[in-house]
Amino acid sequence: MIDLTMNEEQLKRTVERARERNIIIPTFEQMKDPEKIPAKIKERLKKVGLWDVDPVNLFRITLACESIAILPEGMSRERFDWLRTVAGEVIATPGSESNVKEIFDKTWELKRTRTDVVAFNQFEEFGNYLWHHEVTGSAIEEGFRLVARPGDEFFGVTFTSGSGGTLAAGDHMKKLFPKSKIAVGEALQCPTLLQNGFGAHRIEGIGDKHVPWIHNVKNTDMVIDVDDADSMALIRLCNEPAGHAFLKSRGVPVELIGKLPLMGISSAANVIMAIKMAKYYELTGKDVIFTVFTDSMEMYGSRLREMEEEYGDYSEVDAAVDFNRSILGLGTDWMKELTYYDRKTIHNLKYYTWIEQQERELEELNAQWYDADSYWGSIPPLAARIDEKIRTFNSMTGLL
Repeated sequence: MIDLTMNEEQLKRTVERARERNIIIPTFEQMKDPEKIPAKIKERLKKVGLWDVDPVNLFRITLACESIAILPEGMSRERFDWLRTVAGEVIATPGSESNVKEIFDKTWELKRTRTDVVAFNQFEEFGNYLWHHEVTGSAIEEGFRLVARPGDEFFGVTFTSGSGGTLAAGDHMKKLFPKSKIAVGEALQCPTLLQNGFGAHRIEGIGDKHVPWIHNVKNTDMVIDVDDADSMALIRLCNEPAGHAFLKSRGVPVELIGKLPLMGISSAANVIMAIKMAKYYELTGKDVIFTVFTDSMEMYGSRLREMEEEYGDYSEVDAAVDFNRSILGLGTDWMKELTYYDRKTIHNLKYYTWIEQQERELEELNAQWYDADSYWGSIPPLAARIDEKIRTFNSMTGLL
């Protein structure tokens, strides 16, 4: 899963490159608790813009490597514009958000035709799972402790499938609250998990037509499909002036309205999932559901302009319709509570993507299911071992 073997020659070259570029690598411990970040780095962060390509920014790791970004040609213009500022090469593959296999195919082509390529596939990299288990999971745990009132109960989490990484935060929380539930979401227009289906949709950032290798399916309780029309309606309601005016008239605090652009298209899908879960289980004010905003509207301004061109100016009447249909009017359709064999059916879909296409091992696929506690439980303890190696690396650079 995560190989901690060190290549000593490569390590020496990487230490030298990090020293040249002033790169300091954060530990899991520091990402879980920013109070543990060295004061020297905190001071540097005060002078670095949010989107600056700087190794200290949000303690983001950029090891000065030439990079290639691969994504479907149908993704938003803003995504491509941003990637061109951080990646040495950007490759657009055919299709839209749903066309993940085409990205995998391009990755294999590069590995077979170029000797200098190392592929990081977010859908199968357990570093992705580990980071969200430790960091996102801990953030949700802390958030619940802060907002919970006497008598409140942690009910569960709702995350769109995506790369599968965020779902690991649900695994973290279920260890603390064994009765809590994990809901995985997808677009209704591409119901892979719900119906073994396929299709194209507009909820950018969630991926589909396969089950991520790092998704712990056996620990998942529910599938919720989201109509992409609801997600698109929600981002218009939350970003157009008429939408803001309508929400203000309904008593939504101005401070909250000002933060709504932090919710992008897939984030809107996560919120829709939370509403549907609350309705399905007939929850009360004592039940707490957590989700995450996995993207913001900074990546989707062009989508708003496209909808304006297609549907015309957005009015308060439009806002009222979207509010009542895509928030208050959400129902419990296109949802499924998973039985043991429902989970196994979804898990078995991994075979076709990962064993037949991506050359993973059948023995490991079976271990994910039949030895689930041991398999998935072996990953979180690696954070402490990786932190030891990170501290040694930073010491070798001398930058701290």
